[in-house]
Amino acid sequence: MFFRDKHCPTCGGSGTQVFTPLKPEERKALGTHRTDLWRCTAPGCRWYQPWGHQAGGGRLPEELQNPGADASV
Repeated sequence: MFFRDKHCPTCGGSGTQVFTPLKPEERKALGTHRTDLWRCTAPGCRWYQPWGHQAGGGRLPEELQNPGADASV
């Protein structure tokens, strides 16, 4: 079964966040053509990961923060 909600290791807490597939400009910023990478949609978050696990994840460049980002994040 397919769920968009996943635990985000950088957002904290025990809840889940909605993840969406990386957009073409986000994949370009990472220098990859992979289509299995998804990002957290929480305000200010830059975390991305392969759909199946967090181990291959990382942070997108700062300019690709989600809207509503806190300047201190």
